[in-house]
Amino acid sequence: MKYSLQTAFFYVVLICCIGFSCSSSQNGDWEEGKDVPTKVADPNDDFLLTLTTEYGDMKIILYKETPIHRENFIKLVRQHYYDSLLFHRVIDGFMIQGGDPDSRFADENDHLGRGEIGEQLPAEINYKYIHQKGALAMARKGGGSNPEKKSSGCQFYIVDGKKYTKEALYDAKTDYKKVNQYFTALMEDPEYSRVGQAYVQLGEKGDAAGQKRLMKKCIPLMEKKYEVQLIEKPTRKEKNAYTKLGGTPFLDREYTVFGQVVEGLDVIDKIASQKVNRQKRPLEDIKMSITVEEVPAVYVEQLLKKIH
Repeated sequence: MKYSLQTAFFYVVLICCIGFSCSSSQNGDWEEGKDVPTKVADPNDDFLLTLTTEYGDMKIILYKETPIHRENFIKLVRQHYYDSLLFHRVIDGFMIQGGDPDSRFADENDHLGRGEIGEQLPAEINYKYIHQKGALAMARKGGGSNPEKKSSGCQFYIVDGKKYTKEALYDAKTDYKKVNQYFTALMEDPEYSRVGQAYVQLGEKGDAAGQKRLMKKCIPLMEKKYEVQLIEKPTRKEKNAYTKLGGTPFLDREYTVFGQVVEGLDVIDKIASQKVNRQKRPLEDIKMSITVEEVPAVYVEQLLKKIH
């Protein structure tokens, strides 16, 4: 017996993830400059970036635990690659994205987001770095074409996100693709025929919300019966960050987070709130420039504590 499941809910996360794809290899008009240092000159120092826009400045630190992404970004910043590029994709309550080389001299009707330079970077997904507000992460190709979750060599995004209730956070941490799969198996099991009948009856009434509640109610049963984990239990840090600061928890462990905005979170909101076209490109160009300085590591740690 086959059941018609409500799939729209499960596609939300997938659509969001696919939106970060970089699908072609174009160099634009920027040419790579001479070699530049990508490590601090003094081991007691650390990098502090300043991303400047017409809406204000953001101060950003980079994580040492993601050395490939850190060094690649420093190299591009010191080569002035990002200067005059656009934030070409902006979604309020989600993220702001930039770094496409094709955006440097783009016309207002150009579709951006496919430009690329260099090689893809191997994933450096560290579970302790999450998609809280202000998180800096690299874009990547989505779907089955990139099973290793390699990052773009240049395109990045900064999380805007939203605040979550504890219930909504657990919902965001639920793997609904697997829930869908195992719930179908459960309904086809004669032992649980009543579950299937109840689901069908709810569907006949047009009660999609009721179907979802029934599925969620069966999650503990499915986890036990099939010995799978369907809900990734949020850590204390995640609960604190996502309920108080906000973010996009459904992107955790899918993209490499390699830095954090430590000052200027309000600038993200200002950019994210701008009017956009159908491709989510701002109607008015938002240009960026990024500089880097070496400051005492103790100072960087103090800035980071303000966020965490």
